[in-house]
This record gives sequence, structure tokens and C-alpha cells, in this order.
Amino acid sequence: MNVLFTKNFSVTAAQLHALKGSRYAVWASHSDPGHGMLAAADHTFLEPRGLLGDDYAAWLLDACVRHGIDLVIPGKERERLASWGEQFAVAGVTLITPASEATQRHLERKDEFLRDWDTSILPIPRWTTFDSLASFDDAAATLREPGVRLCVKPARGIYASGFRVLMDTPDLKSFLAGELYQMSHAAARELFASGELPTMLLMHTLEGAERSVDCVAWQGELLRAVVRRKGGEGQQIEDRPDLVEAARQISARYGLSGIFNFQTKDGPDADGRNRTPNMLEINARASGGLRYSMAAGVNFPLLLLDAATGVLDRSSLPPVRTGLRVAEDKVARVIPEQEATV
Repeated sequence: MNVLFTKNFSVTAAQLHALKGSRYAVWASHSDPGHGMLAAADHTFLEPRGLLGDDYAAWLLDACVRHGIDLVIPGKERERLASWGEQFAVAGVTLITPASEATQRHLERKDEFLRDWDTSILPIPRWTTFDSLASFDDAAATLREPGVRLCVKPARGIYASGFRVLMDTPDLKSFLAGELYQMSHAAARELFASGELPTMLLMHTLEGAERSVDCVAWQGELLRAVVRRKGGEGQQIEDRPDLVEAARQISARYGLSGIFNFQTKDGPDADGRNRTPNMLEINARASGGLRYSMAAGVNFPLLLLDAATGVLDRSSLPPVRTGLRVAEDKVARVIPEQEATV
């Protein structure tokens, strides 16, 4: 069967490599001819630049028919493509999107997601929003507590873009150590006074362990979840039944199909120790660190494709190897001259 991965982040190459030797013929498309996704796939074609929304969806459907694609896991425009499932199905193509367009956009809008979140699954830190200097000052006054640092981040964004922990005063040691995610409160006020702001979140900074949970689900059923604790050298694969259960509830609550991720950070428990995981965000896409979780013996894309094609044997799902410390080794890749981009 021909499976196509469309334009996405370079880390998607790890998923393509994981399907080598399977019953799936791996295709990849991208607008950059030198992109790592294309280097990782057996079959490739280029995407036109600049197409968005329904125009992109229509082009993709035509490309799938022309190339004999059976299944598509989209990266670009996956929210809009969720509304095109029936049109792809009529053409004999299975389009795998994580959820409905409305659900995906809801999860992407972190303020909407937090307002709607069921805290019986996992608690969340105190938070509010602002979109101007005046509302930032009001929000800071509302959330300020002795001994608690505040942090800011955009309500819409990926990875750590725009995230900063606010310090009362500039910290020279942090600056000299190369700390990228701290900013003084005064510098934040100066920045927020400089122009029109998007919706921003202001939150209590949790000081405990940070975890990333990589999951694969099909039609609301969790297939596997791997819990990674960040920090120190490499990352630790942990045995956390509580977070696996949270993953199960998240899958069912949002009816997810695909590879997704959620982030937690430990906050104070009843004894005041930072041991209680708090929900930070859910990403209806594979995380940048998925390759760490794949080292735990879970082939995420293969499980997803087998579930989508009805051949998954749930009684023989591979166990998750825990207690591992995993690290990433970066390697160089030569781009052939004819693929080089300016």
C-alpha cells in the first residue's frame, strides 16, 4: 500500500525510516526539494509553493490519484483537510487527520483549550490572558503570589516560540549561561508596550519535572503512550500509569486518530512538593521529540497505519520499554547538487 506523508517538519523523517521493511510503500512530498523528509522516503514528489486551504486540499487529492496513493498522513493544512475526508474516500484514498477541523483548531487555541479542559483528568496551573500592556499589568496583579514565578507564551504557537519565564530583575548569571527562556518583568512590559499583541497567556510557572507524552490513537482509542521526562543528559522513559490513563481519556474525549502529544509539568501537591503533574497543552500532531519515544520499542506510524487499514492485532501490541535514558545523535546529510536550494 502506498502511504504519503505531506509537507511537515524535518523530524517527520524518523517516522518514514520506521516504516522501512513494512508492507507500506513510503512516499513523501514537500515544497523544498532538499528537505530531509524527501531524503528519507523511497518515493517523492514536490508540492507547489503558496497553496493554502481548499486550493491545497484540491491539489493534494489530484496528486494522490495521479500517484496511486492509498493513505495520506498530512502535515500541512491538516486542520482544513479534516473536512475533505469524504472527497478523498470517494477517490479511494484514506485521509488520516487527528480529529475534526473544529477540534484541531480548538486544541491549537491554547486559551480556548484551557477554558474547556476537564481538570478531573489533570489539574492546570493558574492562568489568564492579556492582549495589551494594560491587561498584562492587570493579569500580573491578579496572578502574583509570593514565591511563584509567572511565565508568558502566545495562545497560538508551536514548540517554545514566545515562551518566557518572567524574572523580577534581570539575572546576569542566567544571561551569561545562555538561558534563552527568561526575561525580566520590566523588559516584558517594554516589549508589550511596543505594538499590537496577539492573545497571550500569563501563567504560574510550575517548578517540578517536565514531561512529554507521545501517543498514538485510532478513533478515540489509545493504542500506545510513552512518557518522557525531560532534563539533564538525554530524556528518561518512565513508567507512569497515571499519565497513560490521562492519555486514554484525552483520546476518548477528543476522538483522536493519529499521533499526538501532550505536555505536563509537576506542581505542588498537598505537602507543597512539586510532584503533581499539571496539563499544559495538547498538540494534535507528532512532537519534535517522537524519535525519543520510538526508542522505547513503539513504532508509532506503523501502529497508526495498521489500525487505519484494519490489520492491527491489539492482542500483540508491543510493550513500552521503560526505565531507559535516551539521547539523540545528530548526523550530517549531503544534499545532491540538483536538490540544493538557494
